[in-house]
Amino acid sequence: MIRYIAITPARDEEKLLPGLIASMAAQNCTPDRWIIIDDGSADATAEILDEAARKYSWIEPHHLPRNRPRAPGGECVITQFLPHEACQEYDYILRLDADVSFESGVIDLLLEEFARDPKLGIASPTLWEPKGSEWIEIRQPEYHTRGPAKMYSLACFNAIGELDPDVGWDTLDEARAMLHGFHTRGFRHITARHHRPQGQESGWKARMRAGLAAYRVGYSPLFMIARAARETFTQSPAEGALLLAGFVNGYLRREPRCAEPELVSFIRRHQHRRLLFQESLWR
Repeated sequence: MIRYIAITPARDEEKLLPGLIASMAAQNCTPDRWIIIDDGSADATAEILDEAARKYSWIEPHHLPRNRPRAPGGECVITQFLPHEACQEYDYILRLDADVSFESGVIDLLLEEFARDPKLGIASPTLWEPKGSEWIEIRQPEYHTRGPAKMYSLACFNAIGELDPDVGWDTLDEARAMLHGFHTRGFRHITARHHRPQGQESGWKARMRAGLAAYRVGYSPLFMIARAARETFTQSPAEGALLLAGFVNGYLRREPRCAEPELVSFIRRHQHRRLLFQESLWR
């Protein structure tokens, strides 16, 4: 029997957390354990979480104080509440943001893909995000798995080590998985709704952060110049310039790298192969 553990950080998510809880409760294969961390919420998130835990025995609530030092994103609390030793009795690990929702068959579909490909290490649905009054598909390279919803095989999770708590974590886990011989894949026929698009409140800061994340992960400067040029023509000149500015700022500030030297070499080798139109994992 397949067993999986899920984890979700939530901060001030009273509007969206109920939708995620309803999505998980509707699955044919519910988690054996779902750790949900109320990360210092000031709204009704704590009450919603505790009520759900009373209804579903597999929900495990945790509450953190609001006035504690806190890094952006949820990976710091995820690594705090999901040490590797806690995962060893499960087959898969599911990481979810509190602002996603999905149909009842999503978990079954993800598990089917793992059964189909023994080397699949990380899988995710394709995200649809709101744009005005419509929902649009966020197209990504086939190998890319989006941070708001990811499922890991236990073997891959153990191989990549703990999720990095800083920006760029969802690129690092992919690269480490590939380095260890695992496949990573986002599936277009498996979908989820991401109700709060990444960076929608941040504007130019979001693009700068994306560039800095690429620097910290160890992206090739040549690859980043090509990527910024593409975004200049496909999005806007400002998009490309801000992305490249964030990347260069990492060098100017001498920011530390997240990735180990072996991983940086692996990433750059495949990025350079892609630039030369050769076979590469970065496609």
